[in-house]
Amino acid sequence: MLFHHQYQIIEPSESLVRVESTEQSVRIVLSPSAQPIKQVRVKWLFDTSFMQKVLADTWGVALADLAWRTLPLPHPAQWYFLAYDGSHTHGFGVKTGCNSFCAWDIEADGVTLICDVRNGGEGVYLNEPLLCAEAVYQKSEDGQTLYAAAQAFCQRMSTKSSYPDRPIYGFNTWYYTYGKITRASVLEDARLCARLASKNDVGAPRPFMVIDDGWNRYGTDDYNGGPFVPNDDFSDMAEVARQISEIGCEPGIWVRPLLVLDEHCPEIPEECYSENQGHQCPGKVLDPTTPGAQHYIRRLIRGLSDSGYRLIKHDFTCPDLMGKQFFLKPNLTREGWHWKDRSKTNAQVCKDLYTLIQQAANGAYIIGCNIYNHLAAGIHDIVRSGCDTSGHHWEITRDYGINTLAFRLCQNKAFFMTDADCAAFTDRVPTELNLQFSELLSMSDSAFFISAAPGILSREDEERLMQMFRRITRGGSNLEPLDWLERMVPEQFSGDGRQLCYRWDE
Repeated sequence: MLFHHQYQIIEPSESLVRVESTEQSVRIVLSPSAQPIKQVRVKWLFDTSFMQKVLADTWGVALADLAWRTLPLPHPAQWYFLAYDGSHTHGFGVKTGCNSFCAWDIEADGVTLICDVRNGGEGVYLNEPLLCAEAVYQKSEDGQTLYAAAQAFCQRMSTKSSYPDRPIYGFNTWYYTYGKITRASVLEDARLCARLASKNDVGAPRPFMVIDDGWNRYGTDDYNGGPFVPNDDFSDMAEVARQISEIGCEPGIWVRPLLVLDEHCPEIPEECYSENQGHQCPGKVLDPTTPGAQHYIRRLIRGLSDSGYRLIKHDFTCPDLMGKQFFLKPNLTREGWHWKDRSKTNAQVCKDLYTLIQQAANGAYIIGCNIYNHLAAGIHDIVRSGCDTSGHHWEITRDYGINTLAFRLCQNKAFFMTDADCAAFTDRVPTELNLQFSELLSMSDSAFFISAAPGILSREDEERLMQMFRRITRGGSNLEPLDWLERMVPEQFSGDGRQLCYRWDE
């Protein structure tokens, strides 16, 4: 349908935009101009009344906002959308790794692809023609389920996938400590993590023990950026990694690469800082288009890898790049600022940053957290698909963790390995509901992490988690949400060859 209907180039002028149809896609190409360009819009004309319900994606992590909805949508669908006509599923989207932030405006008489090609909050000055995006369309096969159609369309959009050749599972310190960690607490977590993996099959990959925020000397309650130097308790991070490994886990660590306290980084020139300082905490954000910022980021990530950390979780590049925490809104960023390199779009700047981090990791796995998922596909191995779950409030885990697991699992191993975040075991949330969430994660063939306060798990709880750890190392479960057309937080799934039913209310 996308290829066979009349289209209109709405902006900029037709002399600057080429629409090239191929058998597989429609390529939107923008030519250089003496005037800066902010946006390209192309509309395909057809009747959209067949769209009974629509599932729209978002640019970054999901914020409990993924659902099948009736039209009109509150704002344009970002990256892609699926439309259900009562019997078939229609996918409209752009291929991963595009050079613009893309969204779809659905109207009664057609759909408009909006390609945001800004440099910061201003127009881009191109040095050469830019392939803004490759638009693709796919209609489901007869009898194909909604979820199978979503999986197939994600495969269609994928230009290159990158995901680990081993299961990614284990512990994360954040969701019971919230940064109040010590070397001793991390090693105790590692011992519990190793114990839960003790019933794995012989030769199964070891679990990861991820040290989240709280190890940095300069961290405070309102600051979590760099420079990343271990505090006195952790002292030597290479030694901590060695101790974790001796216990029986693979070392992992968290970092925020774009935010620094400039007074502690005299080696970074002033011109390496972004014009867009819109974050709500101390420190300054780096401009990753500058050589000095690139040097700092490369050295930071390579240093963690060289210290023995085999999984590095980098965080906050969405708000740090675009200058706002609520980065999913359709305007993306404020007006009136630009990168030092004005020849690149924001999407290109993001991809260059993610590539720099991936290459600097030198073989360590990367989890991208709070990043732009469609742009990280084919670069990062693992991508957090939703906002933080919670060790304080179960409804946050329900609305973020379970919602994003169900609605973005179709991207798993099509773009990268998805990570729906942790099941957080504390005395403030129901253990049984977190065990059920853990069961889903273990059957999903995606990343599976838990966070558990000391003493919170009974012997029976540990036995159940041992079976889940064993299950995920065996892989291949084919989890599928069944009632997601009607529910934002699905309760019915199929997995392990059986139908599963949950009740997520306390």
